[in-house]
Amino acid sequence: MFGEYLKELQKVELLSPADEQQHWHRYRHRADAGSRLRLIEAYQPLVFKVVMQVRPPDGLLMDMIQEGTIGLIEAVERFDHERGVRFSTFATYRIRGRVLNSLRRLHHPAYSLEQDAGGDLALAARLADPASEAALESVEDAAMLAQMRSVIDALPRRERAILRATYVESREPRSVAAELRISLSHFYRLQKQALTRIRRLVVDEVHRPGQAHGY
Repeated sequence: MFGEYLKELQKVELLSPADEQQHWHRYRHRADAGSRLRLIEAYQPLVFKVVMQVRPPDGLLMDMIQEGTIGLIEAVERFDHERGVRFSTFATYRIRGRVLNSLRRLHHPAYSLEQDAGGDLALAARLADPASEAALESVEDAAMLAQMRSVIDALPRRERAILRATYVESREPRSVAAELRISLSHFYRLQKQALTRIRRLVVDEVHRPGQAHGY
């Protein structure tokens, strides 16, 4: 199956910048299904590149390519070509995030939230409440990653430790509370406080006029 996929990949014709802009215009302004399909097809090599960089186990390779393709489709459907952001940058984070999240759902030990820069993006998505996900997605990824790192670094020591233990190490709250020598109720208060800080400093930042970057 993988061999057949590579053969099909070699047949993909890339788009010139001018042709790509025409397809974006037709898709966005005329809902042209053919242009949508052509954009997805032209960026399929990007899916392959991102998946191979992640290096999933051989047995999961085609599954992850499928997950990456879903990420690509989501990127095509959400992208605004008139905002001046490169689609390849926007799509790369979507594809990579989809693949890494899928591997984590499978509880594969090689893919922790700290594996790479994409971990900050995944961590941000997990920390944000459902109502805030659209706001996170509306920020250009690189800017959001830098902001996310600075916010986490600025958290008080115990709050940082709780977030790391909970979302990176997947430890039980009771054991973390015992290690920090605090009650379980105090643990949950600190955890909630840390999440509130992050939502306020990262998510709410998106809604300030003139402050949003890219998406």
